[in-house]
Amino acid sequence: MSEIKAPVEVLSIKASHLDVIKLAGEQVKDLNVDLSGYKIMLLEDDDNWIVYYQPAHYPAGQRGSIGKKTYVVELRKTDLKIVNAYYGR
Repeated sequence: MSEIKAPVEVLSIKASHLDVIKLAGEQVKDLNVDLSGYKIMLLEDDDNWIVYYQPAHYPAGQRGSIGKKTYVVELRKTDLKIVNAYYGR
């Protein structure tokens, strides 16, 4: 008989952060960026949410391209309006 394994948590976020990630994702989709193989990081400063889309296997300390670009979307916290979106380094 095979063993039953318990589910493993892959992601846990606050429900309020989901809207931020969804809105940033819409911006990225408009550019026809293929996000398979990317990881998403959500950061914040005093005024903005900052959503980073980075290749999942991006080596720590890497400088320059590894063939896939990093993409960044910044949203204002007060109204979730996109204030900046750009390719990162």
